Amino acid sequence: MFEVTIEHPGIEDRTYFADRQGELRNIVWGVARAQGKPITNDREMIAIVGGIASDWAIRGEATLKVHDVTVIVRDPAGCDGHAGEDGVLLGGPETCDGSCKPRPRFSLAAAADLTCALDDAELDATGGCGPCGFAGAPETLHAAAHVVLPATSLRG
Repeated sequence: MFEVTIEHPGIEDRTYFADRQGELRNIVWGVARAQGKPITNDREMIAIVGGIASDWAIRGEATLKVHDVTVIVRDPAGCDGHAGEDGVLLGGPETCDGSCKPRPRFSLAAAADLTCALDDAELDATGGCGPCGFAGAPETLHAAAHVVLPATSLRG
């Protein structure tokens, strides 16, 4: 199993898990698409992800730069222990392979969320406003965009 962390200076790190190399490829594809720069050479992409999986198998960690985002592949962390739990008290192991922790997958919703976060980070970095989408608008216009009118003022 792969633990995949997506890093970008403008957003919080996001971690997903993949069982197979195909799922790892989907994450890398999604990261490229989220930046508006889809992969155009599928064979090259498959070879690159295969190389990352090999690096991970040899070193336990591999890194890939996908445009402005860094994708880090690691071994999933084990658990912190289950001391005092019924299973341990009945003679079971005190730690497990980490399957006791949540292991989120990279889904379409995660890809859409990543796209929005990267877009907001880019707007914020260029003087715009990520939440409202204004890109470098004059302050008065920008402030007016955040004004919420009461429902009664919309009636004629």
